[in-house]
Amino acid sequence: MIYFPYFRGRQFDLQALKAIAQDQTLPANIIPIIEPVRDIKALPQTIAAFLAHNHPLVVITNPTVSDYGLTQQKLHDWTSWQHHPQLILGHVLTPTTTAADLMAPAGQRTLLIARQYDELTAAQHAHWLTTTQPDYLLVPPEARIRQLLDRPQISLYDHAWFPDKDQTYANLTDGFFSDDWQLAALRGYQGFSDYTIGGSHYSEHGYPARAVTLHVTYFVHDQLRIHRFVSDDRADFKHPKEKFFQAVAKLAAWLPAQPEQTQTPALQQLAAYHDQHHFPGLGVVKRLSLMHHLELMARYFRDHYPENS
Repeated sequence: MIYFPYFRGRQFDLQALKAIAQDQTLPANIIPIIEPVRDIKALPQTIAAFLAHNHPLVVITNPTVSDYGLTQQKLHDWTSWQHHPQLILGHVLTPTTTAADLMAPAGQRTLLIARQYDELTAAQHAHWLTTTQPDYLLVPPEARIRQLLDRPQISLYDHAWFPDKDQTYANLTDGFFSDDWQLAALRGYQGFSDYTIGGSHYSEHGYPARAVTLHVTYFVHDQLRIHRFVSDDRADFKHPKEKFFQAVAKLAAWLPAQPEQTQTPALQQLAAYHDQHHFPGLGVVKRLSLMHHLELMARYFRDHYPENS
């Protein structure tokens, strides 16, 4: 079983991944996917951190969000690592994809992401899946796609929930998040992929929120759930520092009663800001939340899916 957590290459995503790589947290069968979205120094630094520790990593060669893919002259280029044996070259299938786009040097592993049924059908009719033979094929969990393909797949899910304009995360503070590994095993897939707690939606500049919310995944037996610690003050967009303290106080009260599996280093660091009465900034909060999710999944995989399985 392989898990491909999918990240857009924003600053806090890359900071989380780089720290995880340097700590050598992940087993070899958890392979992050990075879709570059910004020309920032953290991108090549993160890639270098994974490859320096000989851990596999996927980088999307044709990013489809933001304008990164349209920038001809990159200040922080990562392609000097594109022939590294642990780097997996990813490609998102689009209407402009050609067979040449899917070719890779001999011995280089590849990953193909097919988000649309029609584009996958066209690629199959052109025999691209047999001529280029990507090592991994990520597809949405649709029955018609499963019927179309006769090879093992990677299921690509988006489990993030975003409240509409009349709701906040306080309307659903706890709920089911995922049991994708069980469905993957049932259907004979190679593994599964998701957009972690961040979701597939991408916004270049983000958007303001009335509440500060800490998104924390945790296991109940073999079910992954998510708990949202929401600030009580949700009247306006002001005072993020005070709202953070309201939210982290709830986390600090909840965490000691949780099993050891849930008490990851990242989550303990986040909860410690309550006693320290320190506001690290919302970027650090997002980084630690993502690190916790990866640390949690690493613990689960080591217990249930050894690397050589």
